[in-house]
Amino acid sequence: MDIKKLMKQAKDLKKLQKEISKTVIESEVNGAKVSISGTGEVKSFIMSKELYNKGKEEIEKAVIRAISSCLKKQLDSQKEIAEQALKGINLPIF
Repeated sequence: MDIKKLMKQAKDLKKLQKEISKTVIESEVNGAKVSISGTGEVKSFIMSKELYNKGKEEIEKAVIRAISSCLKKQLDSQKEIAEQALKGINLPIF
């Protein structure tokens, strides 16, 4: 294999990791708004007054749904970014 080509691919993958880490994904479900980074770190959580007034059980459901929605969006975003970045890269399969 060509070392220069491998080094370029490694550099491209580092750029990809950096791009993913800078991504912020948001989701809002029934008054629960969650933001996470591309690496899955929860950045913020905001709850509407209406949701707060609904009580513990409804809050729990809304938070779980909002986080789940964010994580699904995060995975979809990572997949899309990776597919774009890895076009033309011939990775060996073990």
